[in-house]
Amino acid sequence: MAELLYRLGSWSFLNKWKVIIAWVIILGGVGGAAATLMKPFTSEFAISGTPSIDAISQLDEKFPGAGETVNAATVNLVFEAPEGQTLNTPQSSAAIDQVVGHVEDNLTEIRDTERFGNPLKISPELQRMVFDQETSMGLPEETARNDAQNLSMVSEDGTIAYTTFTIDVESAQAVTQEQRDVINEALQIGRDQGLRVEAGGPGFGDPIVVNSTSEIIGLAIAFVVLVITFGSLAAAVMPVVTAVVGVGLGMALLFTATHWVELNDTTPVLAVMIGLAVGIDYSLFILSRYRAERQRLSGPEAAGLATGTAGSSVVFAGATVFVALAALVIANIEFLTWMGLAAAVTVLIAVLVALTLTPALLGLFGSKAFAGRVPGVAGNRRGRGKRRRMPETMGARWVKFVHRVPGLVIAVVILSLGVMTLPVSKLEMALPSDMTSNYDTTQRQSAELMAKGFGEGINAPLLMIVNAENANPESPALAPLIDAQTSRPESTISPQEAAQTSSFLYTVGQVNSLVDVKHAQLIAQSEDGTAAQIAVWPRSGPADQQTVETAHSLRSLGQQISDATGASIGLTGLTAVQMDITERLAGAMPLYLGVVVGLAIVLLLIVFRSIMVPIVAGLGFLLSVGAAFGLTVLVWQEGLWGLVPTPAPLISFMPIFLIGVTFGLAMDYQVFLVTRMREHFVRGGGRSRRDSVYNAVEESVIVGFSRAARVVTAAAIIMIAVFVAFINQPLPFIQIFGFALGLGVLFDAFFIRMALVPAAMFLLGRATWWMPRWMDKLLPAIDIEGTKLEERFEQSGSTRASTSAPKKD
Repeated sequence: MAELLYRLGSWSFLNKWKVIIAWVIILGGVGGAAATLMKPFTSEFAISGTPSIDAISQLDEKFPGAGETVNAATVNLVFEAPEGQTLNTPQSSAAIDQVVGHVEDNLTEIRDTERFGNPLKISPELQRMVFDQETSMGLPEETARNDAQNLSMVSEDGTIAYTTFTIDVESAQAVTQEQRDVINEALQIGRDQGLRVEAGGPGFGDPIVVNSTSEIIGLAIAFVVLVITFGSLAAAVMPVVTAVVGVGLGMALLFTATHWVELNDTTPVLAVMIGLAVGIDYSLFILSRYRAERQRLSGPEAAGLATGTAGSSVVFAGATVFVALAALVIANIEFLTWMGLAAAVTVLIAVLVALTLTPALLGLFGSKAFAGRVPGVAGNRRGRGKRRRMPETMGARWVKFVHRVPGLVIAVVILSLGVMTLPVSKLEMALPSDMTSNYDTTQRQSAELMAKGFGEGINAPLLMIVNAENANPESPALAPLIDAQTSRPESTISPQEAAQTSSFLYTVGQVNSLVDVKHAQLIAQSEDGTAAQIAVWPRSGPADQQTVETAHSLRSLGQQISDATGASIGLTGLTAVQMDITERLAGAMPLYLGVVVGLAIVLLLIVFRSIMVPIVAGLGFLLSVGAAFGLTVLVWQEGLWGLVPTPAPLISFMPIFLIGVTFGLAMDYQVFLVTRMREHFVRGGGRSRRDSVYNAVEESVIVGFSRAARVVTAAAIIMIAVFVAFINQPLPFIQIFGFALGLGVLFDAFFIRMALVPAAMFLLGRATWWMPRWMDKLLPAIDIEGTKLEERFEQSGSTRASTSAPKKD
């Protein structure tokens, strides 16, 4: 592979304009396709094959069109009276009328208006209707009264009330800004009248907004780090250009893909974060190697050798990241699969751009590749003074310190990262909802008002679907209810029909017996009488773990009811759908982690021909990702020191995605550091230099680390800066991703790769590079360091590795 990459690098250098024009044409063509074919992204996180999704299918079968209510654009308008007053005053009632009237007059696309209007007027009417209807069906008055009271839209103390409607659009994500503006105007009308008015619900969520400033900040910091690394303005420009081209092409492909695939609106944000980070780093590695080789080789040969050596590491590192992201498909979760594939494709493009456009830009700049030197930086002289030379690099001093106290370094790393991992035990996961929005948003305040006036469970309704087609008329559990219907002389109901109706009533009674259920009631019955909908309100809210436990209890109870009555029970609703997604993601994490870590260990075995290097790399990754998780939980979920305005459960897909991205990037630094170490060890034949005070393993670690530390440090800082810059985004879950990924890279690059790994190598000695002979013969050989390519230059004493490459800049 090194030979092939050598030819590619030197050809790209010599044919710079062909390469540059080709990338411009590709970028323009894909960009044009994106502009023509792209469709809007979605905010949905639904997945197939979960119990709640299956229940929706049952709901649609028995109640045609009812399944759409799970993703309907429902809006809640919530009113609170001025302090010390109630809403039952003429002034407050008139103000509510004006708010409702503004919505009615300006939003013509609304439906499900049975509970829409002034709640002070329509709530008593609805309650009376429910009471009359249920008592006429033969239900006890107490039951009818409780059901009617539960549907009240005005709190018991009269201070809080709400009304609800649905915007008639395809889904909650299709609500337009004009429609949101009408609702905001209505809220202001009520506020001007002295009321507190808030709005929430799926139909009034904030649209996904992505600030372009994050990318600009990340690129600006990356440019500064590159200037410090190379001491040159010209050299700092090239990695930034290649990253922008790679990300631009990746985004254009992603936008084009929306024509055929429905993609979540967080997908491009995550792809941009990862694409920028790896795009700059991969070009940086090649450029750094080019600078070293250019001191002894011509431009084409230096570019070829840099691409053949550092480029080989780029290919392997990129492949590892690609596999880690693409492997998200094993979780069998549609939106997560597309997120992983989109990011993986962006990484693949970053690799291709780095391998071709970087040497082409070097050819374009020619002898000016490191022009625009900054005085006093990277060894540049200040003014007319002499060029500043550092007798020993900081990397060399650090690795020699690690050599003196390797046990201490390992202990400090394990203990510090281990302690930071402890908060992971408190990890809670959820999907975005009104109750996870920032405190100062109207969505969060509307949900809190609803909870204050009607209980936490008002924001976490569940829906049970009872299919009683096969209800058992001989069921002992249903016998009292069946007898009550069939024993009346005037009754004409058949035993089977009685069993069906009885199964509905029996289910309601059983659900209401659960301690954690505030209320359950029958809200709809199918036309043929074989199915029913039962609304269930838990006592806890949507972000409360108790609600998850209540849902599990309902499913267990449903199975018991099914066994006792013959009816089948399903549980759905927005709360249940989100719960199932969260649990599917949590359940997929162990398998995913095992697959990516196991695969990487195999790949590292092939590359480094060592047993211990992959094991240390894998264990180190677990430490770094655990610490990143722990601090993320501590800050964003537990609200450490008030650093974030609204602590909340972490978004459900963050942990598994963080594992994939951090793991892939961790292997990047592992490859770039350890290949330089192994390169020195192999070239020395497993022996140290005659004048060396170190043995062969120690010398290879020190020399390899000293050569790679500066560029790996720069790459890590750039990647951290790109990720942390996304904390500037307005949406909390994007901020959390930036924070967690930044921490993951920080811990893995500096704690694991630059401390734990060299310390472990020093302690292991020659066991570092040991592998059984049978395994060495079994595994394919990959020259990722480009050792044979370099030997060709040295043995021939020539400045050319290919006779076709003329010596010119």
